[in-house]
This record gives sequence, structure tokens and C-alpha cells, in this order.
Amino acid sequence: MIKVKGTMKIWNKPLWKQLAISIVLAMVASGIVIGAGSVNNASNVSLSSATIYVPDDYAKIQWAVDAANLGDTIIVRDGTYTENVNVNKRLTIESENGSAKTIVQAANPSDHVFEVTADYVNISGFTVKGAWGEHPYYPAGIYLHGTYLYKKIEHCNICENIVSNTYHGINLHDSSNNSLTGNTALNTGFGIGMTRSSNNSLTNNTVSNTGHHGIYFYLSSNNILRGNTMSGSGINLDIYGHELSQFTHDIDTSNKVNGKSVQYLVDKEGLVIDSSWDVGYLGVVNCTRITVNDLTLNNNGQGVLLVYSNDSRIKNINASHNRWGIFLWHSSNNTLTNNSVLNNVDGISLSGCLGNTLNNNTARSNYRGIFLAGGSSENTLSDNTLSDNSYGICLSTFSNNSAIYSNNFINNTDNVESYSSTNIWNSPEKITYTYNGSTYTNYLGNYWDDYKEKYPDAEEIEGTGIWDTPYSIDSDQDNHPLKELWENYFAPAENIFDTGSPPNPYPSIMGNHTGTIKPNHTVIATKLYTYPCEGTGGHTEFARIWNSTWNATATWKGYVGDWHNITFDKTVVLLAGETYNYAIRTGSYPQIIHESPFNATGGEITCTKFTDANGKVYYDWIPAIKLWT
Repeated sequence: MIKVKGTMKIWNKPLWKQLAISIVLAMVASGIVIGAGSVNNASNVSLSSATIYVPDDYAKIQWAVDAANLGDTIIVRDGTYTENVNVNKRLTIESENGSAKTIVQAANPSDHVFEVTADYVNISGFTVKGAWGEHPYYPAGIYLHGTYLYKKIEHCNICENIVSNTYHGINLHDSSNNSLTGNTALNTGFGIGMTRSSNNSLTNNTVSNTGHHGIYFYLSSNNILRGNTMSGSGINLDIYGHELSQFTHDIDTSNKVNGKSVQYLVDKEGLVIDSSWDVGYLGVVNCTRITVNDLTLNNNGQGVLLVYSNDSRIKNINASHNRWGIFLWHSSNNTLTNNSVLNNVDGISLSGCLGNTLNNNTARSNYRGIFLAGGSSENTLSDNTLSDNSYGICLSTFSNNSAIYSNNFINNTDNVESYSSTNIWNSPEKITYTYNGSTYTNYLGNYWDDYKEKYPDAEEIEGTGIWDTPYSIDSDQDNHPLKELWENYFAPAENIFDTGSPPNPYPSIMGNHTGTIKPNHTVIATKLYTYPCEGTGGHTEFARIWNSTWNATATWKGYVGDWHNITFDKTVVLLAGETYNYAIRTGSYPQIIHESPFNATGGEITCTKFTDANGKVYYDWIPAIKLWT
């Protein structure tokens, strides 16, 4: 049934208008809905375009909305209005003199101040506040809400509003093709958020001092960010999804987080991102061979976000007070080295990731130090220190077959939590190490600070620094637990240069290596040690190190004595910050590091050329070596 309030006069209008209105009325009478939010061919038809004033014509904004026809404009004069406004039809609602003079305060703090459920709504020029209810409402200052799977809200403009002291500032849910421009969200739980909302434009908005999130996208795609400013000690920018398209957005460097630029890279290759980029947030989406160095990234959803990106390196990153310090999503064959993640929810998190290497990272005072989630398998975690976390390492269901060894677990509430996951908790191959002045070759597990508490009767195996009783990890166990911190199994770092044993040393072949070494501290060495592949005689036959003023060489003496070490003809002194050349001829099968440059203990080593025994040439093969006394 259709009810018409009052009389609609059409006879004094031009003939074409009479016909248009008659057609509209006929459509209504036929049951074709053209009410609020409809998306049929009549959605742009308005029976009037009147201007209504509040409080002149109606004392409340809601009363004006209820009385208005599609396409009307409601002008709200200066004052404070205590109400919750539901906008269910196409309207323009704007203040007469701007947000400083027109305040809309929630009458019911558990409800949205403005709730929009129609297309083509414009709201501008208000101060909106007071919606701060608790679950299940979580109200917003301005809320655009479509019905998921049925109807999305589109083509609304939210401009020049100030939203403060609300749980959500401006929240779009199942809403697309809308524009948010020049708004301010201040002292809100969440600033500007989008859930399942795509193709929206956020321009020149300011979000500060949010308790939870500043600007956040959840399961949303193809949104545009330009000139937005986010600041405060909370989570400023947060982007999360379940598939590649939900991480694909157009976000440029005009957006700022605490005064620094947002760098959001999509479909890039071969870039180096370092401190010269002045980065406040870093997103790397669908990229290859990206190197990230020497950044401090705080107060975001992710310090570093790496999504569907492969063969990249993340090193020397300081990430704190984020949801995820470093977050990898469906990304493979990446290396994370020498990073420090502190006071995050998850320090380093991998979800659906394969074949990544996490080496020499520090995770402290996080909820989870390192989290392998969503079927993250066949990764390598070694030489990391996990301390003062609620969980040192957490592994979720189907996160299997990772090698986790030579890590320190110190003062965590729980060192490990593993959900139906099967992993290897010692080195996959034997490692040569120095312990208490003696050299051994064994499998190495991890250091557990609660080991003696759990196994008071355990004994060390023949002075090797390895306990004789496995450390239980749910359905797994560490079969070679370390007696001391992993650092104590290697020569002191202050005088050596050491690449260490790479987790994936193959393919390997004898040949001639040339390159450079740039130490970060003074290295004093008399010997070069070559890490051999398991079961081979991997060694160096000849080595030369030199610069413009001196030269030192070492020659192999055959399979006699400690033939994995060769001795130089003079003491090698490499000064911090200087660059030195090397030439190394390897025999048999030495372990190979397949990346260049490589950040070793004591400095950086770079391959300039490797020619194998068959004459093939490579530019990213580095022999695994140690220079020491």
C-alpha cells in the first residue's frame, strides 16, 4: 500500500515535467521501488529538490530527514543537536557555517550519530561526537552500511566533518565508490575504517590520537589514498586481507604517518628501500627482489608488510608498537636478517609462507616473538633471540617442516606453543663450532632457559655443549638442546669475519670466486676456514686478500691435519669501513651463499664474479668462509 501525505500538484508544471512525474507515480503504483538506496533506473529521479532548514522547518535533523524527498538539501544552522540520525534516502545534509559551529552529539551513545543506508548521500561540515558504546554495537560518528551480498552503499560524499570522542570515527561497511575528503577524526577508538569496501577515495583527511587504528582497510580493494595525515602513538595505518586484491590499493607518498611518508609498492621489482626514503609505513605487494634496509617503523598495523612478494631481503629493521612488526603474507624465499622487533603483538609473523630464512633477529617483549601461521612451512629460523615474550615461537596448524635451531629462548612466559605442527628443532646438517676452546662438528638445537628446571638430571655430552636429554615441544622435541647461548658456540665476533653456514648451501661446485669484503669492525685473521657441504671435502685451495697497499695469500697443503683451514703468509688486518678484494679458488664442494651482497658477522661480502669448473659464470655465488685467528 502506498500512502501519500498531502496533495501533489502537477498541472501547473510544463508538459514534460507532468509526464515525468506521471511516469514515476505509475512506477510506484506498479510496485517498482524508487525509495532510499535503490539502484534501479529510477535511482536518480527526485520528486523535488527543496531546501529544508533545521531548526526553522523541523527542530531535529532526523525529523527533517524523515520529511525530506529524494534529492532534497537539509541546511543545519549553528547549534548543538543531541540525536542519532538515520539517513535512508538520497539527501544532502550540511551545516550552514561549518563544523566549528554545528555539533551533533549522540543521544544514544551506543548508536551511530549518522548512519547512512542510501546511495548519493552528502554529509559535510559537522562536529560529530559522543558515540562510544560497547560490543555488539561499536558505534561510529558517521557510518555507511550496505547489506553484504545484497546491497552496497555507493556514491556518498563525506566532507569537512570533525568526528571526536566516538568509538569509530567514520566507518564504511560494504560500501563502494564513495568519497571522504577533508575530515578529521580525533580521539576516537578507530579513525577512518573500511570493511569489504572498494573503490573509495580518501583525500586530505586527518586522523590523530586514535586508541586502536587510524586508517584501516579490512577485506577491501582498490581504494585510493591521497594527502591523508595520521599521527599518534596508536596504530596509524593498518591494511589486512585474505587475498591479493584486498592488499591492492593506490596509495602514494603524499600520505604521512607521524610526519613520514607512506611507501606502498605494488608490482615493483629490484628496488632498494633504505633510510633515505624517510619511511613511516612500508607495504610491499606482489613484488620481487626488494631490499629493505635500516628503517625504524613504529605505530602501524605492520612495520613492514610483505604480501605475495618473493626473493626479497629485510634487514636491520627496528619495528616496535605495531600489530605485526614484520608481516609476511603468502611470500616465499625471502631473508629476514638482523632485525629487532619489540613491543608488538607479533614480532615477526609469517602466514602461508614457504622457504623463508629468519636469521639473527631479536624479538623481545611481544605477545608472540615469531609466529608461523596459516600453513607456513619449510622455513628456516636460526640464530634468533626470543626473550620476554608471552610466546617465544608460536606455530599454528599445518605449519610444518621448518628447521628451527641455534635460537635462544629466554624469559618467555611460554617458550613455544605448537598447534598440531611438526617441525625440525635442530640443524638439518652438522655444524662445525668452537665451544670452550675446542672445535666440534655436531647437530645443534636451541638454548632453552628452563631446560635444567625441566630436566634436572640431564648431563652434557662429553664437553660438547649439548645436553643428553631431548627438550619436549608438544608432539616435537629438540634432540640436541644447547647448554649455553648459541653465541657461545662460535669464535668471538670482535676479531672475525664469518658468513656462517647458510641454511641452503646447494647448488655447489668448485671454481674461482672474486669479490669484495667491507668489515664493520677491525678483523684480525691468520686463517681462512671453508664450510664444507655435508659428506664432502669442501675446502679452499687458494685464497688471496688485498688492497692497493698490501697483499696476503694462503695455499692448501692437501688432506693433512685441519685441511678445512688454510693459513695466510702474513697476518690479515681488515679495517672497519674499508673495502678489500678477495680471490678464492675452491675445491670439492664448499657451502655456497646464493645472494650478493651478503651481511655476514663482521661486515658485508659481495660477489663480483664466480666461474665454475665447467666455465659457467655467476654473479651471486659467495663461498661460506670464516676469517679468524
